[in-house]
Amino acid sequence: MKKSYIFSFLAAAALVSGCSKENPFEGGAAGSGQVLKSALAVELNTDENVRKVAATRADVSLDDFTVVFTRNGVPEAKYRYSDMPEVVTLPVGEYVCSATYGENRVAEWESPYYLGRSEAFEVEPYEITSYIDPIECKLENVKVTVTFDPVLVSRMSTDSYVEVKVGANEGLAFTNAEAASGKAGYFLHTAETTLVATFYGAIDGVEATETKSYRDIQRGYHYKLNFKLHEGPGGNDTGDIEGEVLIDGSVSVVDVDRDVEIEDDLVDVDDSEHPNQGGDKPNPPGPGPEPQAPTIVALHPADIDVVNDGHALSSCVINVHSDAEGGITDFTCDIISDKLTPEELDGVGLSSHLDIAHTPDDLKQALQELGLPVNVAGLKDVEFNITPTFIGLMAMLGECEHHFKLTVTDANGTTVKTLKIKF
Repeated sequence: MKKSYIFSFLAAAALVSGCSKENPFEGGAAGSGQVLKSALAVELNTDENVRKVAATRADVSLDDFTVVFTRNGVPEAKYRYSDMPEVVTLPVGEYVCSATYGENRVAEWESPYYLGRSEAFEVEPYEITSYIDPIECKLENVKVTVTFDPVLVSRMSTDSYVEVKVGANEGLAFTNAEAASGKAGYFLHTAETTLVATFYGAIDGVEATETKSYRDIQRGYHYKLNFKLHEGPGGNDTGDIEGEVLIDGSVSVVDVDRDVEIEDDLVDVDDSEHPNQGGDKPNPPGPGPEPQAPTIVALHPADIDVVNDGHALSSCVINVHSDAEGGITDFTCDIISDKLTPEELDGVGLSSHLDIAHTPDDLKQALQELGLPVNVAGLKDVEFNITPTFIGLMAMLGECEHHFKLTVTDANGTTVKTLKIKF
């Protein structure tokens, strides 16, 4: 009898979930409103420079943007646009919707980072928002390319390169191969707004090191650095009269948003200003920060680090994110509860151990009917939402503490978090 009791509530939860597509507010939490996916319009600047940037990532697609709805500075919902439901239910209040593309990393090849935010808008109780002011996304990091004058290329050693840094962060090494292909480096814009470019190499067998800098750099700009041999007396590219090899540097600064170009010289820098520059030729920059394991974050009002009061939990959404190449490789959920026992769950076609990444066929339909994700291996962002199913069920089962142990693995590591809900 007990199994059929639980089954009736699970079936009811699935029925409510299905019916909500026709009547989105029936059975919904009081004080909620909804936003249509079609209300979002994300615009990317389309001038020539931005199109070139977009092409470096095999065409920027709206599906690849991350969309976050924020209320009073607190993220309420986060989606990869392609995975976003057609209707998003949110607590009432004033919201800002942001859209991002890429990661704002310290220094990385071909990695533009775009960011845009909407104007504030209201989510009203039991109303559907069908229009939000378009979100204009702009380049937020600093783009740098390097070129070498043909005369310099013909006389410099094959292992010559220019190391570019923004502030005191790690840099990138531009060899002639990167320069010739037009490969771009993207850098985190920091409080120290100085770009330092140092040439390391040999000219006609003579070691040469030359440091140049450009101050007051700005995010959203493309800095095109050009290096050539210094023209000595008589117009010969030989350096100064004492035979020292000198290298000149210049920069073209392009405002990506407005396609405005400014020519300027790179400034010669005394090595004492940048003690980590100049001197002995360093090895090309090593790897950046250590890779991060997946993140498991609960959206307000849920909190994955405490025992949640089920009666006060109007929604319970967990966002899982992977930075790793290839995305999520394994994702499981273990249900630990005195009333949602393995035997009882098995009786209605469910299991206390849910494989979210590689979902078995015999479990797939039951999870989908309950609105839970399935077969998420390879994705980088997954929403695990138990609001329309387990919250109502657990409340009806009476006093008990229920645990949902989430284990997520990607190429960078494994993260384990346990969602705890008490009624």
